[in-house]
Amino acid sequence: MPPMPPYRVIALGDSLTYGYPFGKNMSWVEYASKELKLPILNQGVNGNTFREMLRRLTIDVLDLKPELCIVLGGANDVYQGVDPKLIQSNFAKITELLLENKIQPLVGLPPPIEDEVFEKELAKFRRWLKAHAKERALKTIDFYAPFIDAKKKKPISACYEDGVHPSSKGYQGMAKAAIKVLQQALG
Repeated sequence: MPPMPPYRVIALGDSLTYGYPFGKNMSWVEYASKELKLPILNQGVNGNTFREMLRRLTIDVLDLKPELCIVLGGANDVYQGVDPKLIQSNFAKITELLLENKIQPLVGLPPPIEDEVFEKELAKFRRWLKAHAKERALKTIDFYAPFIDAKKKKPISACYEDGVHPSSKGYQGMAKAAIKVLQQALG
Protein backbone atom coordinates (compact mmCIF):
# COMPACT_ATOMS: atom_id res chain seq x y z
CA MET A 1 0.00 0.00 0.00
CA PRO A 2 1.49 3.39 -0.97
CA PRO A 3 2.12 5.91 1.80
CA MET A 4 -0.68 8.36 2.50
CA PRO A 5 -0.06 11.87 1.16
CA PRO A 6 0.55 14.57 3.76
CA TYR A 7 -2.67 16.29 4.83
CA ARG A 8 -2.77 19.80 6.26
CA VAL A 9 -6.31 19.19 7.52
CA ILE A 10 -8.01 16.11 8.95
CA ALA A 11 -11.68 15.90 9.95
CA LEU A 12 -12.29 13.57 12.91
CA GLY A 13 -15.87 12.65 13.66
CA ASP A 14 -18.89 10.42 13.40
CA SER A 15 -21.52 9.88 10.68
CA LEU A 16 -21.97 13.65 10.27
CA THR A 17 -18.34 13.88 9.19
CA TYR A 18 -18.44 10.63 7.21
CA GLY A 19 -21.38 11.91 5.14
CA TYR A 20 -24.05 9.35 6.08
CA PRO A 21 -26.23 8.23 4.29
CA PHE A 22 -24.47 9.30 1.08
CA GLY A 23 -20.85 8.43 1.83
CA LYS A 24 -17.61 10.39 1.98
CA ASN A 25 -17.93 11.72 -1.58
CA MET A 26 -21.00 13.79 -0.60
CA SER A 27 -19.83 14.84 2.87
CA TRP A 28 -19.22 18.39 4.05
CA VAL A 29 -15.54 17.41 4.14
CA GLU A 30 -15.52 16.62 0.42
CA TYR A 31 -17.48 19.76 -0.51
CA ALA A 32 -15.05 21.91 1.51
CA SER A 33 -12.03 20.10 0.08
CA LYS A 34 -13.18 20.75 -3.50
CA GLU A 35 -14.04 24.39 -2.84
CA LEU A 36 -10.71 25.09 -1.13
CA LYS A 37 -8.75 22.93 -3.61
CA LEU A 38 -7.14 21.35 -0.56
CA PRO A 39 -7.09 17.66 0.30
CA ILE A 40 -8.87 17.12 3.62
CA LEU A 41 -8.77 13.61 5.05
CA ASN A 42 -12.21 12.42 6.16
CA GLN A 43 -11.80 10.34 9.33
CA GLY A 44 -15.52 10.17 10.09
CA VAL A 45 -16.80 6.80 11.35
CA ASN A 46 -20.53 6.11 11.55
CA GLY A 47 -21.79 5.63 15.10
CA ASN A 48 -18.63 6.89 16.83
CA THR A 49 -18.66 8.52 20.24
CA PHE A 50 -15.82 10.69 21.53
CA ARG A 51 -14.52 7.68 23.46
CA GLU A 52 -14.12 5.77 20.18
CA MET A 53 -12.57 8.81 18.47
CA LEU A 54 -10.10 9.06 21.35
CA ARG A 55 -9.14 5.40 20.86
CA ARG A 56 -8.36 5.90 17.17
CA LEU A 57 -6.86 9.40 17.47
CA THR A 58 -3.21 8.29 17.26
CA ILE A 59 -3.57 6.26 14.06
CA ASP A 60 -6.21 8.42 12.37
CA VAL A 61 -4.76 11.84 13.19
CA LEU A 62 -1.62 12.17 15.35
CA ASP A 63 0.57 9.83 13.27
CA LEU A 64 -0.35 11.79 10.12
CA LYS A 65 0.82 15.12 11.60
CA PRO A 66 -1.68 17.56 10.05
CA GLU A 67 -1.64 21.28 10.87
CA LEU A 68 -5.34 21.32 11.76
CA CYS A 69 -7.89 18.80 12.98
CA ILE A 70 -11.62 19.50 12.90
CA VAL A 71 -13.35 17.56 15.68
CA LEU A 72 -17.11 17.05 15.36
CA GLY A 73 -19.32 14.74 17.38
CA GLY A 74 -21.53 14.42 20.41
CA ALA A 75 -24.85 13.22 18.98
CA ASN A 76 -23.99 9.53 19.42
CA ASP A 77 -22.78 10.18 22.96
CA VAL A 78 -26.12 11.86 23.75
CA TYR A 79 -28.16 9.09 22.07
CA GLN A 80 -26.25 6.43 24.00
CA GLY A 81 -26.84 8.21 27.30
CA VAL A 82 -23.16 8.82 28.04
CA ASP A 83 -22.73 10.93 31.18
CA PRO A 84 -22.28 14.59 30.13
CA LYS A 85 -19.10 14.93 32.26
CA LEU A 86 -17.59 11.93 30.46
CA ILE A 87 -18.51 13.39 27.05
CA GLN A 88 -16.77 16.62 28.05
CA SER A 89 -13.75 14.78 29.45
CA ASN A 90 -13.28 12.68 26.32
CA PHE A 91 -13.57 15.73 24.08
CA ALA A 92 -11.11 17.68 26.25
CA LYS A 93 -8.62 14.76 26.09
CA ILE A 94 -8.83 14.81 22.28
CA THR A 95 -8.10 18.54 22.10
CA GLU A 96 -5.28 18.27 24.65
CA LEU A 97 -3.60 15.45 22.70
CA LEU A 98 -3.90 17.45 19.50
CA LEU A 99 -2.31 20.49 21.15
CA GLU A 100 0.47 18.38 22.70
CA ASN A 101 1.25 17.16 19.17
CA LYS A 102 1.26 20.71 17.77
CA ILE A 103 -1.97 20.18 15.83
CA GLN A 104 -4.50 23.00 16.00
CA PRO A 105 -7.95 21.69 16.97
CA LEU A 106 -10.98 23.28 15.33
CA VAL A 107 -14.06 22.65 17.46
CA GLY A 108 -17.14 21.65 15.47
CA LEU A 109 -20.41 22.76 17.05
CA PRO A 110 -22.85 19.97 16.12
CA PRO A 111 -25.92 20.76 14.03
CA PRO A 112 -29.36 20.53 15.65
CA ILE A 113 -31.36 17.32 15.63
CA GLU A 114 -35.14 17.20 15.28
CA ASP A 115 -35.80 15.06 18.38
CA GLU A 116 -36.49 17.67 21.09
CA VAL A 117 -35.40 15.51 24.04
CA PHE A 118 -32.02 14.67 22.51
CA GLU A 119 -31.59 18.19 21.10
CA LYS A 120 -32.00 19.60 24.62
CA GLU A 121 -29.05 17.47 25.80
CA LEU A 122 -27.02 18.21 22.67
CA ALA A 123 -27.66 21.95 23.18
CA LYS A 124 -26.12 21.70 26.67
CA PHE A 125 -23.04 20.04 25.18
CA ARG A 126 -22.89 22.68 22.44
CA ARG A 127 -22.85 25.42 25.11
CA TRP A 128 -20.08 23.60 26.96
CA LEU A 129 -18.10 23.29 23.69
CA LYS A 130 -18.32 27.05 23.13
CA ALA A 131 -17.11 27.73 26.68
CA HIS A 132 -14.31 25.14 26.40
CA ALA A 133 -13.16 26.57 23.07
CA LYS A 134 -13.16 30.11 24.47
CA GLU A 135 -11.27 29.04 27.60
CA ARG A 136 -8.63 27.22 25.52
CA ALA A 137 -8.54 29.91 22.76
CA LEU A 138 -9.67 27.39 20.12
CA LYS A 139 -11.48 28.31 16.93
CA THR A 140 -14.98 26.92 16.45
CA ILE A 141 -16.86 25.91 13.31
CA ASP A 142 -20.55 26.62 13.76
CA PHE A 143 -22.23 23.68 12.04
CA TYR A 144 -25.42 24.59 13.94
CA ALA A 145 -26.08 27.99 12.33
CA PRO A 146 -26.64 26.80 8.71
CA PHE A 147 -29.57 24.66 9.86
CA ILE A 148 -31.15 27.52 11.81
CA ASP A 149 -30.83 29.90 8.86
CA ALA A 150 -32.37 27.27 6.63
CA LYS A 151 -35.22 26.83 9.14
CA LYS A 152 -36.28 30.43 8.60
CA LYS A 153 -36.49 29.99 4.82
CA LYS A 154 -37.59 26.36 4.40
CA PRO A 155 -38.83 23.55 6.59
CA ILE A 156 -36.05 21.84 8.50
CA SER A 157 -36.73 18.64 6.57
CA ALA A 158 -35.04 20.22 3.53
CA CYS A 159 -31.74 20.04 5.42
CA TYR A 160 -32.16 16.52 6.78
CA GLU A 161 -32.55 12.99 5.53
CA ASP A 162 -33.92 11.59 8.79
CA GLY A 163 -33.97 14.30 11.46
CA VAL A 164 -30.34 13.64 12.44
CA HIS A 165 -28.28 13.20 9.27
CA PRO A 166 -28.07 16.09 6.83
CA SER A 167 -29.36 16.06 3.28
CA SER A 168 -27.03 17.10 0.47
CA LYS A 169 -28.22 20.68 1.08
CA GLY A 170 -27.41 20.31 4.79
CA TYR A 171 -23.90 19.01 4.06
CA GLN A 172 -23.31 21.91 1.67
CA GLY A 173 -24.28 24.34 4.45
CA MET A 174 -21.86 22.60 6.79
CA ALA A 175 -19.11 22.88 4.16
CA LYS A 176 -19.65 26.63 3.87
CA ALA A 177 -19.27 26.99 7.65
CA ALA A 178 -16.05 24.94 7.57
CA ILE A 179 -14.62 26.82 4.58
CA LYS A 180 -15.03 30.18 6.33
CA VAL A 181 -13.02 29.05 9.37
CA LEU A 182 -10.47 27.02 7.39
CA GLN A 183 -9.63 30.01 5.18
CA GLN A 184 -8.84 32.05 8.31
CA ALA A 185 -6.96 29.24 10.05
CA LEU A 186 -4.83 28.36 7.02
CA GLY A 187 -4.06 31.98 6.19
